Amino acid sequence: MKYRFTNEADEKKLYEFLSEKIVGLRISVIKRQAKLGEIRVNGLKTRENVKLSAGDYVDIFLPENSLCEPPVEIVYSDENLIIVCKPSEMDTENNLVAALRRSEGDLFPVHRLDRNTQGLVILARDKETESLLVKAIKERKIRKFYRALLYGNFDIKEFTAVAYLVKDEKNSIVKVYRESVKNGKRIETRYKVVEEFYGYSDVEIELVTGRTHQIRAHSSFLGHPVLGDGKYATREIIDKFDYKSQQLKAVRLVFKELNGKLSYLNGKIIEV
Repeated sequence: MKYRFTNEADEKKLYEFLSEKIVGLRISVIKRQAKLGEIRVNGLKTRENVKLSAGDYVDIFLPENSLCEPPVEIVYSDENLIIVCKPSEMDTENNLVAALRRSEGDLFPVHRLDRNTQGLVILARDKETESLLVKAIKERKIRKFYRALLYGNFDIKEFTAVAYLVKDEKNSIVKVYRESVKNGKRIETRYKVVEEFYGYSDVEIELVTGRTHQIRAHSSFLGHPVLGDGKYATREIIDKFDYKSQQLKAVRLVFKELNGKLSYLNGKIIEV
């Protein structure tokens, strides 16, 4: 199958553009097709992370079985917002919103999950609600909990870790430091061991701050990377446990101290 699209908007990354245009097209497929030379921008073969300018046209050639739209479970819905369980391999801003648009109309994600992280995502139904929810998250009025399989066992079973995170935009990773550094942003992550096994642990994690790749990078910095994480775990750990995707899921949201039109959510707990 061949598709052709023209970018009518301002500058946008190629993989974001394509995943928005073709519902069910995974980022991994875009990367593969780019490596095979099956994606062209203005007639020229290109990389998957190239930036498009307004007026650029994109051709992409796809095998028949390339489109795979995983089901999105709606966990909670009301007149102001919707909470869904995002599947792994689905981009929040593009794939997820596009998959829901046909049945739910326009939606505005108020926080993000990494593409390879599955679990709960909140989307607002209007811009006012989006603004209120973003503010509530910044003020820690919406608590976010995760479950993860982490490498190794823990001497201390429940603790809070603080460090400093710096984005490396060029290499699409973040780096964590024990002490404050230039351009570093403070991160705080709470850990509670649920169960331990031979060589790894099932851990509940609460994000106190919410930075890019925080759980994955912070856990790796502590010597306990997420199993299956191809970016922050070592090749030795990945090969040893042989998980094909990172073992991290957003499992619980707790609402508290919200004001105004969203005060009815106070005390509500959403879980998967």
